[in-house]
Formats: sequence, structure tokens, C-alpha cells
Amino acid sequence: MSLRRLLTAALFLAVLPGALVGLSGCGGDDTGTAQAQWGALGEDEQATYEYVVPYGTSVRIDQGQKVDLMPQRLDVKVGESIRITNQDGRDYMIGPFFVTAGQSLAMRFTQEGELSGVCSMNPEGVFTISVTA
Repeated sequence: MSLRRLLTAALFLAVLPGALVGLSGCGGDDTGTAQAQWGALGEDEQATYEYVVPYGTSVRIDQGQKVDLMPQRLDVKVGESIRITNQDGRDYMIGPFFVTAGQSLAMRFTQEGELSGVCSMNPEGVFTISVTA
């Protein structure tokens, strides 16, 4: 495993507990919906859903422009995957995921449930992923 992949994995594992705790404060309700789970997707594996945050997105946000790069809601099946590539110079919370500048985050959904969190990559400000069998 390359040093870059090790550092990215270490950063993800360091940030993940805080991000998951933060999800409870993101305006969600307590409807009893199970939290979906995920596992890492290989760097060479193609994802079912791919999104790119292009370079310059932070400038657009700072200028007050609305960014519409992610859906408000994504309905996926267990076994499907997502890759978010951040080509910008700023780190972002994109729903339940923390994506660092210049990096990609790729996950395969392994259990039914719902994930949700704040997202500055769509006009609604929230990104929810619903995972079904």
C-alpha cells in the first residue's frame, strides 16, 4: 500500500468518529432509521456513483454562488458504491463524508439504512443517502 493511501486511510479513521458524532447534530430526526454502513472501495475499482468537486469551487462559494454538484438525496442498493473526488484546495463535509482537498473518498455500502449530513455542494445544504437491499 502506498504512503499516500496509508495517510488518507489514517486521516479518514481519525476524522470518522467525529463525523459520525456530528451527524446527530445535523438536523436529523429520531425516527429509528438504522444508520447505513460502508466499507472501503479499492482505488482501482469503478464506483456506481461518481462525483467531482472541481478546482475553484471554494472561490465560487466564497463569492456567494450556489454550487449544485451533489444531489440532495441519493437512493442506492447494498453493494453499490460512491466515489467523491475533491480537486479543490479546501476540505469539505459532503453529507456523512469528510473529503480532504486533492483527495478521493470511495465507499461501498454494506448495510441498509440512511446516512445524512450537511453539504455545501448542493443548494439544499444537505446530502442524504438511503441504502436499501
